[in-house]
Amino acid sequence: MHGKGSMVVLLLVSGLVPTILGLPVVTQKPKAPEKEEKHDDSNVERMENIIEYNKYLQEVVNVLESDPVFAEKLQKAAESDIRSGVIAQELEYVGHHVRSRLDELKRVELQRLKELATKQFELTNEIDRDHLKISEHVDHSNPHTFEIDDLKKLILKTSQDLMENDRRRREEFKQYELQKEFEKQEKLRNLDEEHRKAYEEDLKRQQAKHDNHDKIHHPGNKAQLEEVWEKQDHMDAQDFDPKTFFMLHDLDGNNMWDENEVKALFINELNKMYEAGAPEDDMKERAEEMERMREHVFKEADTNKDGLISFEEFIEQTKRDEFQKDPGWDTVDHEQQFTHEEYMEFERRRQEEIQRLIAEGKLPPHPNMPQGYHPGPDNGLHGGVN
Repeated sequence: MHGKGSMVVLLLVSGLVPTILGLPVVTQKPKAPEKEEKHDDSNVERMENIIEYNKYLQEVVNVLESDPVFAEKLQKAAESDIRSGVIAQELEYVGHHVRSRLDELKRVELQRLKELATKQFELTNEIDRDHLKISEHVDHSNPHTFEIDDLKKLILKTSQDLMENDRRRREEFKQYELQKEFEKQEKLRNLDEEHRKAYEEDLKRQQAKHDNHDKIHHPGNKAQLEEVWEKQDHMDAQDFDPKTFFMLHDLDGNNMWDENEVKALFINELNKMYEAGAPEDDMKERAEEMERMREHVFKEADTNKDGLISFEEFIEQTKRDEFQKDPGWDTVDHEQQFTHEEYMEFERRRQEEIQRLIAEGKLPPHPNMPQGYHPGPDNGLHGGVN
């Protein structure tokens, strides 16, 4: 999963191209832990939070899934044809009953969008009806039938929305790291030498404490998965079996791993580095670390780049020499997230913002800070550059 943007058909193909494979039967049941564990993670993002029209997308998937001819053609299609929406041309060959169900789905979706637009108008009371934002995942010019353009628009819009979500996540994290560095530098700038040294020593102690953890395994490699098998699945370490492991973590049983199923595999690794409430552990960095691990595993294992890891792709990955190796993992807190030039520009804009707030009387001038006001916890300056 190399970013949500690479998931051209995250849900669209998850049901359409089920790989008919002889999955193994689990002969050993997971041991019941003394205390029931939950592997849900707050960083596993729900699809409806990314794609507003997710219900419509899923319903289209379910209908197309029922047509074996379309499913077979999609399975054989080139990656470029899927990403560009060319595959939508195959809609011409689906059965009449499938097209009729798709027509009805489209009418229901257009009615939903119409009701949303009406509510938006009523709430604002000043919006020009002719300039309301029109959803791009459906063809509004034909409100009666589901055509090739509808499927193509749905594929392309899904891809665009997922790519944009990933881009926005990275930018927000960069802004967060810039703000954190800005506050650190401001504090250092306004301390005398004695207190500055004490503060720097405290930062070093916190970093050393954060770095004092068990080895972080390379995401997706054998050592990392074996640890999940033993600690999360409660299976005997010597009985690790890739086929059984895949089935245990294929939570929806569609013979493929999606983003959330893969991200759940990293919870144990992340728990080594981060503990909620610990001053040395930054939970925002934890969330970003999970996404980086997810991107890496999909880059390695998702060979057809459809945004899913099939059973066959996973098994092929386990046969590679690299799967047996465990070089470790360079964590996000040890990688620079911005350049010096980016930080200097960020600092300049923040100082301008601070001086503007002082001039407007929203911040009191600080007698010991001629170069600016150190942002505190209650003045609303933690959101990054506007």
